[in-house]
Amino acid sequence: MAQDKRDYYDVLGVQKSASADDIKSAYRKLVKKYHPDLNKEDPKAAEEKFKELSEAYEVLADPQKKERYDKFGHAGVSQNFSPGGFTMDDFTHYGDIEDIFGGLFDGSIFESLFGGGRQRGGGARRGRDVRYDLEVTLEEAAEGLAKAVELPLEVVCKACGGSGAADAKFISTCRACGGAGQVQVRRSTGFGQFVSVSQCQQCHGAGKTITNPCRACGGRGRQADRVRIELNIPRGAEDGTRLRLGGRGEAGGPRARPGDLYIVVHVARHPEFERDGANLHSALELTYAQLALGAEVEVPTLGGGKALVKIPPGTQVGTTLRLAGKGLPDMRTGRKGDLFITTYIVIPRKLSSEQKRLLRELDGGERKGGLFG
Repeated sequence: MAQDKRDYYDVLGVQKSASADDIKSAYRKLVKKYHPDLNKEDPKAAEEKFKELSEAYEVLADPQKKERYDKFGHAGVSQNFSPGGFTMDDFTHYGDIEDIFGGLFDGSIFESLFGGGRQRGGGARRGRDVRYDLEVTLEEAAEGLAKAVELPLEVVCKACGGSGAADAKFISTCRACGGAGQVQVRRSTGFGQFVSVSQCQQCHGAGKTITNPCRACGGRGRQADRVRIELNIPRGAEDGTRLRLGGRGEAGGPRARPGDLYIVVHVARHPEFERDGANLHSALELTYAQLALGAEVEVPTLGGGKALVKIPPGTQVGTTLRLAGKGLPDMRTGRKGDLFITTYIVIPRKLSSEQKRLLRELDGGERKGGLFG
């Protein structure tokens, strides 16, 4: 439950006013301390702490998520995570993790926490995850959007099919690791014998060696290209909505799966409507006569339509009227929210002599204290 969660700032041990660098520095320090590979006595507790730290960092390192969290707490960011709550599949700052640990560990933490997508020290490296920020209008967010985009990505080399060799005959099993892609190193100490597993330096985890590399990719098995990708943004998408396209990131090394593509939706501000979840808010300017006597007026709705709203006699300035079903669809349920309209009046700065006379006549004796008293 969101109310059971610890405050993200407390989790990272920083103040709410902390800068982005302060937040990153605190995260780096703590994840090193609680890395499960360094906490052999209680790895399960360390793993849970590692996840908690990563959840806090995922929110506070993202300006949009941080702003929503500062305003609404955990409820403001819960829609960005998996239905059952934050999992490491929701984590998008993989680069920061790899910058922190580099090759210090065998990668088991990534396999256990990131759902098996990260490779151990042996084996070719999984393709890089890619983030794409897509800005949409409020109207597009309401109706949903199908859009094709072109992204610069590392793809499997067309010339060699990803093998990295000019021809299959130039590929042979690595003699150093026997094709395993990793090697074991045994060390004897006064405390006993230790075995560590690391990536084979001869083949760099591929398990194969190439004597004549592909000219098109230089033996990498990958090359830069522009890839057309069809995006489908669901109806009711909120600002910060994060969509994962599995396997649509950059190509991995030989025998490794590609990375994922993460689409982050940014909904642009609207000149007339303010969004609150599935509900919309707008302001309606009325005259004194319309407020006092009542009226029927047309108000704009999202998408360019009009709706008729009845203003009851004696309506006060600042009254909020509700138009049911005129908001946005909820991204999860499809149910439409409402449009809330708040009345206001603009007092003219300059009046003609006739206007002043009429106002004094109306005000004269109707109520003590004047027209608006």
